[in-house]
Amino acid sequence: MNENITAKVKEYADMKKMLTELQDLMEGLEQEIKAAMGDSEEMSVEGIKVKWTHYTTSRFDSKSFKAEHGAMYEQYVKTTQARRFQVVA
Repeated sequence: MNENITAKVKEYADMKKMLTELQDLMEGLEQEIKAAMGDSEEMSVEGIKVKWTHYTTSRFDSKSFKAEHGAMYEQYVKTTQARRFQVVA
């Protein structure tokens, strides 16, 4: 295999690992900030606004719809093909 692509794959894998580590650190910080906020929806720290607001969302329950209306579900379901890129170290 080309040395150039080998170096790129290794660099990609290293960067992905660093990104995962950063995401884990950020998630930990987020939990600490949320704990400090308690029930407050907004706070400001040295000019940096932090918001943790409630909201409502509605989502279509396709699993239940399929179970109750299988034929209609099949009539409207759309199947597509895609490619997934992964680098697994």
